Amino acid sequence: MRGSKVGLADLKRLKKDLQEERERAALASRVAAVKAKADATPQDAMAAFKRTMQSVTPLKQSARAEHKPAPQPSPALRRANALGETPARADAGVSDGGEITHLLSEGGTAFVRSDAAPDTARNLRRGQWRAGAELDLHGLRVEQARHALLSFLDECLEHGIRCVRIVHGKGYGSQGLEPVLKDKARTWLVQKSDVLAFSEAPEREGGAGALLVLLRQFEGTRK
Repeated sequence: MRGSKVGLADLKRLKKDLQEERERAALASRVAAVKAKADATPQDAMAAFKRTMQSVTPLKQSARAEHKPAPQPSPALRRANALGETPARADAGVSDGGEITHLLSEGGTAFVRSDAAPDTARNLRRGQWRAGAELDLHGLRVEQARHALLSFLDECLEHGIRCVRIVHGKGYGSQGLEPVLKDKARTWLVQKSDVLAFSEAPEREGGAGALLVLLRQFEGTRK
């Protein structure tokens, strides 16, 4: 009986030793795997990443809204907003027609408003005021030219520019060689109350294809 008990104890001890050996082997295997992963080269890591990403479905790109800064309002619009008024088009109330021949002087090449000195147009042509800005109307249709001219004048008034040059051309490129914008420009300028006078430019500044225009000067305008 004693021999049997001793043999049973030995078996239990052997079983325990085998279990401990298996646990040590498993632990050693895990340590080796961690070490191998830590020692992997960047190329191996990238290859593993690519294998993983093969099963990933990319998301569809959603539409993106681009937020652009709002354009700055024109000086006329800023003035209207400050006064709580509804801004009007620069060419509101200005027509393309109307007989203005009786208002012109010097053979239809000049105009002087009644509240300006009679020799203002002549002094304009002589260069008493230097043009501070210029507008070229070449290539524009009548409606485009009207809006461009009157908007240009409003901007010049806002910035305190007293004298400007308007280039309307001599009509050589028009149908029938008729200077359409030449006559229209004079008609529009006469209707603009802020225009004190205008005169056909001297030859060195455009001659019959351009006008020198004198604008009113208001207090508080920017110089």
